[in-house]
Amino acid sequence: MGLRYQPLGTCVKLSRASTKLIRGENGLLQSHAIDQPGFDHDALGRRRGILIEGPATNQLRYSNDFTNALWEKNAGVTITSSLIAAPDGSMGATQLDLPGGADGLYQNVGDLDVGETYSFAIWMRSVSGVADITLGGINGPSSHAVLVDENWKRVWISEAASGSTRYPKISTAISGLPASILIWNAQLELGVAPTSDIISGGIPATRAGDEVTLDPGDWFAQGAGTFVFDLETASGWQGIWRILQLYSTSLNADHLDLGYDSAADQLRISLRRDGVPIITQSLYGSLTPGARHRIALGWDDDVVAVGLNGVVLKSPDGFAIPRNFSKIVLGAYDGVDKHLNGHLRNLAYWPERLSDARLSALCTE
Repeated sequence: MGLRYQPLGTCVKLSRASTKLIRGENGLLQSHAIDQPGFDHDALGRRRGILIEGPATNQLRYSNDFTNALWEKNAGVTITSSLIAAPDGSMGATQLDLPGGADGLYQNVGDLDVGETYSFAIWMRSVSGVADITLGGINGPSSHAVLVDENWKRVWISEAASGSTRYPKISTAISGLPASILIWNAQLELGVAPTSDIISGGIPATRAGDEVTLDPGDWFAQGAGTFVFDLETASGWQGIWRILQLYSTSLNADHLDLGYDSAADQLRISLRRDGVPIITQSLYGSLTPGARHRIALGWDDDVVAVGLNGVVLKSPDGFAIPRNFSKIVLGAYDGVDKHLNGHLRNLAYWPERLSDARLSALCTE
């Protein structure tokens, strides 16, 4: 019998060389230990799935200590402690009072690659009512408007690093109006969208990547099968990220790979047998960032089929599937690169290649 929506916690194996800070069932940010699966939740405590992320570094220093001298303030800007609980439930939030206009709180940052895209994220809420806040400073004196209310929200921007001064900054340059807000943990990292929170001290802090695998035991049938993935994609992506890899000794040997190329906006499959490429095929894409998708992958001798949004595309026939897959990797390239940076909400498996009609039904949103 196949695993049909088997809870991931019973069969998933995760390796991660650092802790991870994500939301728990109580809706608050909680630290997950080394090698502990990162089951993420929303603010109401509803499970979003396992969050599979690559390694990342918070380039800011003292990211949650806005009283530190590295956080500079323009005249008229004040910071004080707050008695309102922070996103992690602690009393570690900071109140930031902005006089209105370009004056704000910022940190000068070096060691960025000019022209590369970085994201700047920070938890924020208003003291009361609604506040129109401006974020900017990665690309010179840039400005982006964000609106916050009395609920904690992680707001963010992304842009290319300039060749001159970089100073991620919080102000009200666009509205010009005074504002009082609460802030918690600022993060500047390489990439088009922020990953989970990394709290830094005197030096930039790094979080290790997630390696998520399933051991192909007696439940896994060699030669034919179907996986159906319930995914929540990242809030932004760039390049190629991976959904599934089945392989033998290495990716240069026998493998079946399913990934997504964001530049081409296409799903891609790759199949090798005896180390020789058999199929490298782009299919179709239009996966919306930050959205939920069901993707079906079925295979047997002569065909690899992928279903998305009720449509099933198949490879040319005329080959034999390898029967020596010994490793199943989810959401990363061999567990070390091209991470999903999104949520695997659920996973179903059948020890046979389901019909096209069944694949179509299973991948319909």
